[in-house]
This record gives sequence, structure tokens and C-alpha cells, in this order.
Amino acid sequence: MKLRSTLYAVAAVMTVGMMGCGEQPRYYRVSIDRSPLGSMPSSCYSSGTAPTPNDRTSNVVDVAQWVLWDGVEGQQYLAVGDINYSLGDARVDIDVSDAIVSVEKADKPTFTVERTQTGPNRVSRATYTLNKVGDTLEGTIALSYECSGSTGCAPNCNASLNFVGRRLSAEPMVLVGSDAAR
Repeated sequence: MKLRSTLYAVAAVMTVGMMGCGEQPRYYRVSIDRSPLGSMPSSCYSSGTAPTPNDRTSNVVDVAQWVLWDGVEGQQYLAVGDINYSLGDARVDIDVSDAIVSVEKADKPTFTVERTQTGPNRVSRATYTLNKVGDTLEGTIALSYECSGSTGCAPNCNASLNFVGRRLSAEPMVLVGSDAAR
């Protein structure tokens, strides 16, 4: 009898706990329009001239699966995976094996991740702005590359990509364990 009452208590705590958390996490299947990267301005190339594409594929988008969830104190988290885009001769290459934390006090959910490298000094940045969140997800990814120093620098460049997504019906499965490697 004691086991049954314990199970009821655990079930009640879990139900109340889940009600306070809302629907989390939210999974999205996202398509990213990379077409702006195919027509970067000549200032994004070291030669000062954009190359003439001799091999081009049209009407294709990148497909990704993203996860969005609410944190504490109004923060949100967005898991997008690794970021790797060419901006002319520059490259925005950021390892995002974990989630990006939302920017505080933004009008719309905004997530910025930045990678800084030295020798020469380079900063790659990706800012995800969510214009619409619900059953569909819409927004932009602002990409930028900045390099200071004269040797080994690709030209500074930026681009903006649009994305749209559809919320997936999924049941989250959380595995809890000891991760001694971290």
C-alpha cells in the first residue's frame, strides 16, 4: 500500500511540474534559404571581383532540425547544430554542440553566438532572430565575419538568410546520467 501512495505522489508532482513548464521542448524542421550566399558582393572577395559561378544548383534549401525551449528568468535556448557558411572568401564556422542562450530584453527571441580567433584577429558571428514562433517558425540568420590585421585576412563581409520551419510532433526523451568526461 505504501508503494502505491508513493507512486501517486510522484505522478502528482510530475503532473504539476509539467504544467508549470508548458510545452517543452519544441522541435522544428527548418528550411534555410542560402541563395543570398550565391550572389555575394565583390567586396567580399580578396580579388575585389566576384567569381562567375560555373556550377550552380537552384531551387534548393538547407534542411535542419532545431530545438527551442524556455529556461529560467525569461531566457530561452536554441539548439541549431554547427554553423558553417561561406561569405565570399570568408567563412563563418562556429562549433555549436550545445545551445545558444537568448539575448536579454530583445523585442523578438534573439540568439547570438560568436567565435573569436587570433593570428590574425577574426570574429565570426551568427544572430538568429525569431519573427514568428508557434506551429510555424520564421526568421532570419544574420551572419558576419570581421578580420583585423593585414596578413591572412579575408575581407569583412555579412549576409542575411531567411528561414521557415514547421513544428514537429515529438515526445522528448531525456536521458539522465553521469558524464564524467566533462
